[in-house]
Amino acid sequence: MRIPRFYLPAHYQPGLQITLSKEQAHYALSVLRLKNGHCVEVFDGQGQRAFAQLYSQSRRDAEVHLQQVETYRIESPLNTVLVQAISRGERMDYSLQKAVELGISAIQPVFTERCEVRLDEEKSDKRRQQWQALVISACEQSGRTVVPQVHTPISLAHWLEQDALTGIVLDPYAQATLAQITSPMPSQPWHILIGPEGGLTDSEVQQAHKQGLTPLRLGGRILRTETAAPVILALVQNRWGDLN
Repeated sequence: MRIPRFYLPAHYQPGLQITLSKEQAHYALSVLRLKNGHCVEVFDGQGQRAFAQLYSQSRRDAEVHLQQVETYRIESPLNTVLVQAISRGERMDYSLQKAVELGISAIQPVFTERCEVRLDEEKSDKRRQQWQALVISACEQSGRTVVPQVHTPISLAHWLEQDALTGIVLDPYAQATLAQITSPMPSQPWHILIGPEGGLTDSEVQQAHKQGLTPLRLGGRILRTETAAPVILALVQNRWGDLN
């Protein structure tokens, strides 16, 4: 039977008692219908996990009592960063969720010329928090103990101001294929830039190439933006990572 998992950032040690959030308590008590003494697993987002017992005094509040604490990492040997153009609603959610399941190390949302989504500073921060919560949920589901960070959304032009970028930019009209790409260095961030629904402009692809990213095509068919991230990550992990 699969043990329920919860993200609880703290300094873990045996005997520590941690109160679940209201949302977590509701899920544990009302959705999963867990009883007092039920075994659960918790993780701190930094590579530590603990097996614990759940206790509750009411249907709204619950806490866990930590027992066995250990370092447990199932992270990919690759340090991949998804640079994803912001798309609408469920498309963006799907891209980020699957990227986490496939071992992404960090996520940088970007605004591009053809992005249909426009956010002011307040809405941008709120959306980032929503994406971070989705990432945490994907970690709980997939067994990861390290939570990838979702960075503050910025413009692609701003992001490309960095020096010495390494990685790829997906472009259906590029000449290079994955077989021609140099293996990522595990110790260095390897960026994967993916455009929005309408794709990146020629100028954006050229600028990304100028900054160190290799334009890459994935076969002869054009993928949707929400399909591109899980496909390229699965291929990269299969070729150089831990899906082999």
